[in-house]
Amino acid sequence: MHEEPTSQEPTIHDIVTSLPKVVIHDHLEGGPGIDIAALQTPTALRDAVAQAVRDLAADNVVYAELRMSPELYTAGGLTLSEAVDSAIGGLDAADGIDVRLVLTAQRSGTSLADVAALTVARHGGVVVGMDVAGPEDGYPLAGDSESFALLRANYVPFSVHVGLDAGIESIAEAIQLGATRLGHATRIVDDFGVDIEGIVPGKVSSWVRDRHIPLEIAPTLEVQLGAADSLGDHPLTLLQQLGFTCTVNPGIRSATGMSDQFLALADTFGYGVEEFFDLTVNAVQASYLTEVERQELLERIILPAYEALDMQAGLDEFDATDFA
Repeated sequence: MHEEPTSQEPTIHDIVTSLPKVVIHDHLEGGPGIDIAALQTPTALRDAVAQAVRDLAADNVVYAELRMSPELYTAGGLTLSEAVDSAIGGLDAADGIDVRLVLTAQRSGTSLADVAALTVARHGGVVVGMDVAGPEDGYPLAGDSESFALLRANYVPFSVHVGLDAGIESIAEAIQLGATRLGHATRIVDDFGVDIEGIVPGKVSSWVRDRHIPLEIAPTLEVQLGAADSLGDHPLTLLQQLGFTCTVNPGIRSATGMSDQFLALADTFGYGVEEFFDLTVNAVQASYLTEVERQELLERIILPAYEALDMQAGLDEFDATDFA
């Protein structure tokens, strides 16, 4: 007598790895095995970007904004523009994924104005925005106000890494300069107070929350950088409960991929399909895509994949227009 085969329930690992993912904060320079000194030729830089794209696609990332710092690839004679061209050459290395570039300037470097001008010149299509990274302490951005004015005048969105090694004053500076997204920003909690109602955001943090300025959070990386003692101590869940617009990202893939991020959140906080869906929709809406492209990404890829899971009551009632 033959036994009837039993169907095995998918594990959380199976579910997470199958989900389409969206990444809006990932640095080329933080990829596994990246050696910047060896990437000073067009071919080497193109191949490094191509490998990053393949790695993201293997993690079922369907849309990514890959950050690259063109000033780091000029030691061999490449210009900033040639470095960007070389990077663009590697973006089509995998099927099933759309990868755009965000050009990064280093606070501690001397090329912020040049990178801003280059981003303005190349903005549209593949180059979707600019980023400012690097240590906050000792490198205020007030002296670069003209560069940020140039970005604003040309409607080029930009993100700034803030709130890691500096506090709320760094976050306030980025907002006043016009940042449309905030990288990390874990120390935004420094602006919170407490009254009889509970935790109350202050003036700066309320501005961020009430205007839905997205936070580009990389929980595992931020723990490694000392922003939290452990993942369980990370402020992500508190920020979500208070109504902040949170996204989750690798930051640097040598630390963790997107599936690993989601699995860590599942293990530590009990996150499931609904939480992953919300984070993914937030990332789509916070992306530097056009609104038409965002809706297409939601309707063509994200929503069908989650509806197919049929694991969450009411999930199939979601409509992409609800998240516009």
